[in-house]
Amino acid sequence: MNRRPSLRLARALAALVLLSLIIDLVLKRPADRHEIMWACYWASITLAVGIFIRSDRLVSAGVIFFLGLGLPVWLLGIIVDSQVEITSVLLHTVPLIAGLNYVSSMTTVPRYSAFGAWLLYVVPFSLAWQLCDPRAMINLSHWSRWPLPDLVPHAWQFSLFLLATSAAAVSVVARVMNSFLLRKSALSTQTQDAPSSAPVV
Repeated sequence: MNRRPSLRLARALAALVLLSLIIDLVLKRPADRHEIMWACYWASITLAVGIFIRSDRLVSAGVIFFLGLGLPVWLLGIIVDSQVEITSVLLHTVPLIAGLNYVSSMTTVPRYSAFGAWLLYVVPFSLAWQLCDPRAMINLSHWSRWPLPDLVPHAWQFSLFLLATSAAAVSVVARVMNSFLLRKSALSTQTQDAPSSAPVV
């Protein structure tokens, strides 16, 4: 059975996740409100809700998303744009800290967590494709500035490329995370089962 983290601490961190989302949205210009369609918002909400209802699968999906997609792409964006906003820092670090605190007490990654993490990318991506100007989509907006147009000349081809690479990324992260948790659990069990070295009187 998984050992649960402090419920008070976990929920306090989840509340900080939601607070950081609210602050980010309040400070956005009306023209930028479409950014709610970006996957990091969805992953943050999913992770926070998962902590509140104590769902290992939802929290794991959120953590896998941020480790495999959200954080790396955000850091790459900082390198490309050479600028970063404080609200963006909160949005990409607070959820990960909250999620890692929660999963640190788990022994395995629940089944389909990687698929859930991938859906956190695919669903808002697909909706944004239908509802938003493609230039406003965070992934496609970077497409023209990266050297990818020469390799993937059409936006729809680039979208398929993103879907495939995102699936591979979350799969790898889920496997590594599961391996780490299993090893951590095994070491903890060995420590608990180790005979005491105290002398017998």
